[in-house]
Amino acid sequence: MALNVPRGGNQTGGRGRGRGGGPAPRSGPRGGGNAPPLAAQLRQLDRLQEPEEMAILRRYKDLGASQVRSTYGVGGLLDRQVQILREGTLGWVSVAEADNALQQKKLLLERERALARQEARLPENRRRRSWGQLAPEDRRVLLLSQKEWNSFRARIGAGAGPQQAAQARQEARAQGGPAGNAGLEPAQDGGDDASEGEDEN
Repeated sequence: MALNVPRGGNQTGGRGRGRGGGPAPRSGPRGGGNAPPLAAQLRQLDRLQEPEEMAILRRYKDLGASQVRSTYGVGGLLDRQVQILREGTLGWVSVAEADNALQQKKLLLERERALARQEARLPENRRRRSWGQLAPEDRRVLLLSQKEWNSFRARIGAGAGPQQAAQARQEARAQGGPAGNAGLEPAQDGGDDASEGEDEN
C-alpha cells in the first residue's frame, strides 16, 4: 500500500500540470487579436472563390472596364479580351493592350501632376511650357515627390547664389537619381539668371 502513495501523487501531479497548462492553449486565440475582422476574412474568401475574370475587371477599372471575354479550348485558356473605354467608346482589346493603355494613363496622370507644380518649382520664365518643351532637369524637378522637393530646397538653401546653384546641377548629373537630379534652384532661391543659358542649351 505504501507503493500506491507515490503513484497516486504522480497522477495527481500530472493532472495538476494538465490543468495548469490548460490556459496556455486557450490564450492563443486571444493573443491573435491582430487577425483581420470576420467581414474582411469573408471578403478574402469570396475573392478566392470568384472567377479570375473578376480580378481582371478590378485591375482595369480605371480604364472603365465593363466585361471580360475568355476563350477556352481543350488545352486551356486560348484568348482573353477586356472591354474598356477608349476615346469615349467601348471596345474589346487584348490583356496586353489593356496593360499598355493602363500604363499610358498612369504616365499622363503623373505628367499632369508634375505640370501643376510648375508655378511653385520653376523660375517664372519656364512656368508655361508644355511637357515636351521642358528641359530634362526641369522635368526631374517637377517629378520629385513633396518630400524629395523639401529635401532639395533644404540642401540648396533659401539664399543660394549662382555658384551654389551650379554646384547643385553638377551633383544632380553625377548622382543620376530622382532626388539628386533635381538640379535646378527653386524660383525664389535666386541665381537663375547666371545659369539660364545652360538650361536653354
